[in-house]
Amino acid sequence: MNLVDRIPLFNGIIVLALIDKTTQTLTNQIMQTQTIATKRAAQDVGQRISVELSDYLKSGFKQRFPEEKTAVYLSKETILKSFEHSDKISGIRFMYGFENADDPESRVLLLMPCNITSMHLSIPNIMVEYKGYLTDKGTWVSLERSWELLYNHTLRFSAYYPHHNYNKIMRGSFIGIRSLLSLLDTEGCVGINFNFGYDDTISDISIKNKPVFEAVNSWGDGLDVFDFTMPCPPTCSPTDPRSVGHHTENISKSYSHPDSLNLNTHFRDEYLLKYNDNGPLVEMYYSVSPAISEKLNAVLDSNSIEGHAHRLQIQDFNNLVNTGNYGEAKIVFERIVKEMMDIYLFQ
Repeated sequence: MNLVDRIPLFNGIIVLALIDKTTQTLTNQIMQTQTIATKRAAQDVGQRISVELSDYLKSGFKQRFPEEKTAVYLSKETILKSFEHSDKISGIRFMYGFENADDPESRVLLLMPCNITSMHLSIPNIMVEYKGYLTDKGTWVSLERSWELLYNHTLRFSAYYPHHNYNKIMRGSFIGIRSLLSLLDTEGCVGINFNFGYDDTISDISIKNKPVFEAVNSWGDGLDVFDFTMPCPPTCSPTDPRSVGHHTENISKSYSHPDSLNLNTHFRDEYLLKYNDNGPLVEMYYSVSPAISEKLNAVLDSNSIEGHAHRLQIQDFNNLVNTGNYGEAKIVFERIVKEMMDIYLFQ
């Protein structure tokens, strides 16, 4: 794949206007920034930022999470390999994971390509790959292991926010493919340092974490090119009746197919998340359900045999949840999700 020509990335979805450094300290600059929301094509999400702002964000993360790994390196080869067989992508989600939730050095990033058929959403849906996903180390992990890695991150970081909802934990970051390729096309770039960032001036914990992409050369030196991306996944509004988790906003009304499977929050919080073994199942659901809903909307009608069969299963699941039979509900829930993946995502 040929890298695209470098493009200007200053008119991003979020633009931070900095005050002149000569008149105020950097802290005051950040406190007085103005957030300007603009609509960009999904492929163009991402923007160049100043060295001063990137240093502020990186320092903020280190101060807030002194025990955590502050950066992960990804080679250009690894990044390109993550979508080498998918030429029609809108961007990549760099999703956070841990090999071991108790070991901060086991931090891992999962590279999840996003499709071009849901670009009207705030963040496009992931392409659910049967073979799994590539990590920052250049190794493939299975889907089952992917959900485990994602849950380990959520489990570890939920300890930092014990009084906040599960869906408020930041899971990763999305960058548009054109912005990403432009960054990789920086002269001398052989890879990217994915720096974890944190902005303490923001009150919403779901968007405090702001990673910084830094192009680096073969000696490991930064090339002073940074990319400020979009929180991923977007969180749900607490007043939104559809708020069932951290991917809910990704399911637009046009994708809310009547045969969609919804995860009851009480069942999730009071049963599934009480047992760590169930955590990966929750992450699997939130990762794949938007893509499943998209396919359902595209291929099914209310009278289809497949739709009728799944409606009955979902009805059984809802009855089990409503009667408090959570153990059996969990078994049925997992079976439905996996069957839908097999039928609508892998065929």
